[in-house]
Amino acid sequence: MGVCMDVASGAGRRLGRRSARGPRLGQWIVFLTLGGALLGYPLLLWLDPLAIFAGVFDIIGCGREPAAWAGASLFFATVALSMAWPGVWCSRLCPLGAFQDLLLQARRSLGALVRRKVASEEPHITQPHLVRRTFFGVAAGAVLAKIGRFLGKPLRPLRPPGALPEAEFIGLCTRCGNCVRACPSGIIQRDLGQNGLAGLLTPTLRFEKDYCREDCVRCTEVCPSGALMPMRLESKPQARIGVPEVDMNLCLLGDDRECAACARWCPYGAIRYVFSEQEYTLCPQIDPNRCNGCGACEAACPTKPKKAIVVRPAD
Repeated sequence: MGVCMDVASGAGRRLGRRSARGPRLGQWIVFLTLGGALLGYPLLLWLDPLAIFAGVFDIIGCGREPAAWAGASLFFATVALSMAWPGVWCSRLCPLGAFQDLLLQARRSLGALVRRKVASEEPHITQPHLVRRTFFGVAAGAVLAKIGRFLGKPLRPLRPPGALPEAEFIGLCTRCGNCVRACPSGIIQRDLGQNGLAGLLTPTLRFEKDYCREDCVRCTEVCPSGALMPMRLESKPQARIGVPEVDMNLCLLGDDRECAACARWCPYGAIRYVFSEQEYTLCPQIDPNRCNGCGACEAACPTKPKKAIVVRPAD
């Protein structure tokens, strides 16, 4: 990421663009994210350089999906920004570089405290100033996280198998896109903000065209951070992804038409049809002990534009 920004900044200087000036926002991005993380809602983690750079590679395997291009657009926007204002990313915005600067400042401040004098390299940065800035930044991040959670959706999105509880998942996920590119079904897509700012660019599942196959655990094998716990194929049936819900107002059986698609395609044999006295028709009944929410039933459901059976996130 740094090399790409250096090349873009160099191109901008050759075009006569001036270097960026203004406040160093990277440190405040770090503080706000840290404050939100204390409440399990890291606001700006998606601005990590790894997350931005990895978005480019989504186009290679998922170029037909709008979410892939949306993730990659953040990288291209950063390149364009560095060309327009050379050095703006590395010196003013990058949270990773800012975090390293903060560690250096803390080291100098600690050394000054021990030696009872301010470090000679940057005499204007004193320990009280750094402490105040950290306190107000983290406090602001916590307040914004509280507001974000209050305004956010009550249900978490569908996550790949092996995902940790939501608060831990969004903090550990590096937004690297490995799981997106490794999925053979193409059902893992990046969250584009539908479920709150903290989960931006994290992986979510969509079962419109395919399902989480019973013979695949690739996403859990390529996750570098532990946000998706590794699992074996034999434990896949117990990895609860979600819970299917049936809308009989949309189901063909509720309209006195024949259909057995959901039961026929269920790889775990978790669906059977029972007669409902209330609906006075056959209704799909799901065995929670067999179903792991793989989405095969939703993918196979023939109703359009809305599916009669949809997998919802588990509690």
